[in-house]
Amino acid sequence: MSFYDLRLEYALEGSSNYITWKDEMETILEDNMLKELIDNDILKTPASDAKYMDEWRMCVEKVRRIILEGVQDHIVSNIHGKETPFSMQKALTNLFQNSSDHRKLALKEKN
Repeated sequence: MSFYDLRLEYALEGSSNYITWKDEMETILEDNMLKELIDNDILKTPASDAKYMDEWRMCVEKVRRIILEGVQDHIVSNIHGKETPFSMQKALTNLFQNSSDHRKLALKEKN
């Protein structure tokens, strides 16, 4: 499966589609056994295990690319410089989660 098969259907625009984007992102990563990298801050092991380090680095970079491809340009600055998928996801959650929850409540009250 190529990286392009892992693209999200919708790019993250902001709080208006964060919940949908997050669910889709988690599903894609779970299907490819990469979800653990956004759920936990998995740190590198000592360099003595070179094979593990190479595999870990490839997985981290793959998830970082998926996340970067899945957000609109104006959001990239919020995750720029984050070294792990976990820190990227945490930054996006902190930025959009609360406003998404408030939006859902407002929509429920509207109905």
